[in-house]
Amino acid sequence: MNIDISYRRILALTAPVVITQMTHTAMGLIDAMMVGRLGVVALAGVGLGAIISWWLLGFFVGLLQGVNTFVAQFFGAGKKDRVGVAFWQGLYLAAGAGIVVLLVAPLSGWAFRVMGASAEVQAIATEYTEVRLGAAVGLMIFLVAENYYRGLGRTDIPMFAGLIQLALNCGLNYLLIFGVWGFPELGAAGTAVGTVIAQFLVALGLLAGVLATKIGRDYGATRPRPPEAALLGSMLRVSLPIGVQVFMEMGGISVFTALVANLGDAEMAATNAVIHAWSVSFMLAVALAVGCTTLVGQCLGARQLDDVRVVVGRVMWLGYGAMAIMAVVYVGFPGWLMQLFAREAGDLAALLPYARPLFLIATLCLIFELPFNIYSGALRGAGDTTYPMVVNIGVAWLVFVPLVFFATRNWGLVGAWSCFIVHVGLLAGLLAVRVRGRKWIERGASLLDAERAGSGATASVSEMDDLRSSPAL
Repeated sequence: MNIDISYRRILALTAPVVITQMTHTAMGLIDAMMVGRLGVVALAGVGLGAIISWWLLGFFVGLLQGVNTFVAQFFGAGKKDRVGVAFWQGLYLAAGAGIVVLLVAPLSGWAFRVMGASAEVQAIATEYTEVRLGAAVGLMIFLVAENYYRGLGRTDIPMFAGLIQLALNCGLNYLLIFGVWGFPELGAAGTAVGTVIAQFLVALGLLAGVLATKIGRDYGATRPRPPEAALLGSMLRVSLPIGVQVFMEMGGISVFTALVANLGDAEMAATNAVIHAWSVSFMLAVALAVGCTTLVGQCLGARQLDDVRVVVGRVMWLGYGAMAIMAVVYVGFPGWLMQLFAREAGDLAALLPYARPLFLIATLCLIFELPFNIYSGALRGAGDTTYPMVVNIGVAWLVFVPLVFFATRNWGLVGAWSCFIVHVGLLAGLLAVRVRGRKWIERGASLLDAERAGSGATASVSEMDDLRSSPAL
C-alpha cells in the first residue's frame, strides 16, 4: 500500500483533528465562561478541579494512545484483520483503566486539602473532580474508538463526534449549572455532570460505529477478539511510557497550580482563564501531532521510510502559520479574551492586571510548543515513546518544579508562569535531538516485523534489537 503524504493529504487528515481538538477546547472554554457568571471563587474551584482531574486521567489518556500507533501501522502494512484485534486490546485496557480511576476518585478531597486552597475553592474542586473521575469509563471508551478511527486515517468521524459532544455539553451544562426548564440547579458541579453525560453518550455512539458498521466489519472489529498477551504487551511497551509521561508532566503542572492557588483566588481565577485561552493554541499543536502520529505510523507500516521526515517537516510548516495567528490574538486582544470569562465589571477589573503578562508569556511559549508536540507525535507514530517519557519527566521534575518553587516565592504569579518558557524550550530542544537521528525510524520500521513473519504477534524487545542491526535497515 502506498501512503499519500502530500500537503493535500496532510490537510485532509489533520483539519478534522484540529476541529475535533477545538471542540474539546471549546468545551473547557464555554464551561469556564458559564462558571465565571457564578463568581471568582467558582471559576477558581472548577479550574483547580479540571487540572487535577486531567492529572489523574492523563495517565490513562496516554495509555490508550497506543491504539492509534498499532492500528496505523497494521493499516499501512495491509494487515486488515490485525487492525480489529488491536482495537479489542484497546477496549480491554480501557476497562481496566476505568476501574482504577473509579477507585481513585474518593481521594480527590484529600489532595485539595494538601494543596492549601481556600475552603470554598476546595469544596467546589472536590465535587467537580469526584464527578469527572467517577464517570471516567465513558472517556476511556471514547479514546479507544477515537484512536481506532484516527489510525485508519478516518479523522472525520471523531470530528463529527466532537461537534455533537460540544453541543450536548453546552446544552446540558447550561441546564444543570443554572437550573433552567426544571432541571436541578447544581451550580459549578453542573459543569462536571453535563460533561460526563455528553461524553458517555458520544462514546457509545463511536463504539456502535465500530461494532455495527462497515468501517468495523472491513477490519474484523465487529466480532469480539480474545486478549492476546503478546500484542497487549507490545501495546503496553509503546503506550505505557506515554501514560507515565503525561501523568508525571501533569503532576508538575499540579504543583504549579497548588503554588498559584496559594497566592490567592484572583490569581488562580486569572490562571484558569488564561490556561483555557492558551489551550486553543496547544490543542492546535496537539491536533497536528495526532496527524503526524498517524501518517508516520502508516508510512512505517508501508515501509516508506524516506517519507517519514518529509511528513514531519510538512506538518511543522503548517503549524507555524497557525501559531502566528494565535500569537496575534494573545498579544493584541487580552482584554477581549478576559471578557469571555469575567462578565462583571468588578471581576474583570480584578483579573485583567494579572492576566495581561500571562498572555505575553503564553505567546513566547508558542515558539517551542509547536515543535515539541510535532516531534512527540512523530516519535509516537514510530512507537518510540521511552525517550520522550524520560525527557518529559526529567525536565518536569528536575527543572520545572524546582524552578517554580523558587520563582513563585521570589516573583509571584509572573515568576511562576515564566517557568513554562524554560519548560517547553528544553522539551523541544531535547526531542529535536532525537528526531534528527535515525534510530527512532529504524525502531518504528521493526515494530511489526514479527507480524510480517506470520507470528501473529508483534516483535519482542530482543527481536526488535536484532532487526535494527539488520543490513536491510
